[in-house]
This record gives sequence, structure tokens and C-alpha cells, in this order.
Amino acid sequence: MCKDKKSKLSATPAVILSAMITIGAVLKMAGIHPMQSHLVEMGLTPYLVYLGIIEIIGVSLFLLPRTEKIGLLLLTGYLGGAMAAEMPLHMIGAPAMLLALLWIAAFIRRPSQFIESSNKVLSLSKNNHL
Repeated sequence: MCKDKKSKLSATPAVILSAMITIGAVLKMAGIHPMQSHLVEMGLTPYLVYLGIIEIIGVSLFLLPRTEKIGLLLLTGYLGGAMAAEMPLHMIGAPAMLLALLWIAAFIRRPSQFIESSNKVLSLSKNNHL
């Protein structure tokens, strides 16, 4: 398979997930989120615009190759906070699923960030012998 085609295919899950998160962020900022009553119940109404902006910044950083790790870290923290905020209401399923899919998409996009190559391991083990 062509290297360019393979890189486009491996980025597809990240792009689809980023589009889903961005749509949710825009709906929060516009005040027409499907879970609006849930967010009102949690007392987050005054912060919806800020939360939407944080989501868009995180997605933007996640999509750019140079800042992918920072975006992944920011979105992980954001979704972890969403899970913590929704714990009293027993509704942590959606952010937990998004978080799992986010990490899976990051792994599919660049497995080398998560798995060391065998050449590195071999060179490290050869250097450690006395």
C-alpha cells in the first residue's frame, strides 16, 4: 500500500472523532446541546462557552502532527474532568467512551508513540552490559 494512502487511512479515526468532539463543542457554545438540561442540572451553564473553546483548542492541537501529544494530553484531562463531574449523576459512559476512542485513534495514527521499536531496545540492552 502506498505510504501516503496508509497515512491518510491511519488518520481517519482521529479526524472522525475530532469532528464529533468539535460538533459537541459548537453545540455547547450555541446553547443548543442535546444534553442542555443535563448540563443545567450540573450547574455548568455559565461555563459552556469556555468548555466549548477548550474542546476546540484540544481538538485543534490533537489534529496537528507537531502538537498531537499536547492535544491528546489536554483532551484526556478535559474528558477525565467530565467523567469526574458526571460521577455523582452516574453518567460517565459518554466521556469514558470518547476517552477510550481518543486513545485508540491516537494509537492507530502513530503506533510508534506507544510502542518502542526493537532496534531501540536492542541498542539499549547492548549498551547496558559491562
